[in-house]
Amino acid sequence: MKKKLNILTLSYLIFLVLLFLSGYLSGGLSDTVYYLAFIVPIGLCLFLTREEGIEWKKHLTLDKDAVMLSWPLVFPTVAVIIIISFLTSFLIYELTGKTNSADLGDSYILALFTHALIPAVFEEALFRYLPLRLIAPHSSRCAIIVSAIFFALVHTDLFVIPYALIAGVILMSITIATDSIIPSIIIHFINNALSVTLYFIYFPGIDFLVYIWIGLLAILSIMVIWRNREEYEIPLLLVTEKGEGIKFTPLMISFAAITLALAILKLRT
Repeated sequence: MKKKLNILTLSYLIFLVLLFLSGYLSGGLSDTVYYLAFIVPIGLCLFLTREEGIEWKKHLTLDKDAVMLSWPLVFPTVAVIIIISFLTSFLIYELTGKTNSADLGDSYILALFTHALIPAVFEEALFRYLPLRLIAPHSSRCAIIVSAIFFALVHTDLFVIPYALIAGVILMSITIATDSIIPSIIIHFINNALSVTLYFIYFPGIDFLVYIWIGLLAILSIMVIWRNREEYEIPLLLVTEKGEGIKFTPLMISFAAITLALAILKLRT
């Protein structure tokens, strides 16, 4: 498994380098490098592990049982992400005076595509599909923790890292429980689409109303989960499942150090 962890780390390092490179380019070249940042690591990772003989479509389907298991998890997951995001932003503001801001352009449809759909599809392919293929067969616990850590750190943003870490644990647990990345793609898209929508369609108090509705839907969903709690024992216990121990290779530790340093530097600028 150590070899696979290093391959995974290398893939994420290539992703990070290409992503940063796209930020220093402009026009069509920037867009091309941005999409290559997703495609190249996925292709490289699958090529280097091709001897596994796993059908690449295996984790891209969803059966009826998986749908019934995953839909009540949508709004509780979004609610948790929102709460942690608020707490993180509050603490960073209190400590440094810095606030988190975003520029999504002038087109709602384009922003929905570039900031909600594309990240949901490609980030789930990178951070859920690859660990599901490479690490989960050896240890679900390791796959969940490693996936979440990489997903959080690769954002290199202290405003994002805390909620990305928790979201990564939840999304990877759902992915392993359903043996599919489709539920995590849907949840990821809904969360991002909500942020994009509130950015463009804003009037005083709308965000509060939206969050109230999400909270109510989350409570109703939790009631459904509690009513069928026996079906959710496996997803909740995946983190403690027995298997190979969690390993952190020197390459992984170096990646963590680099990304944390970038996150701290970004906050200070």
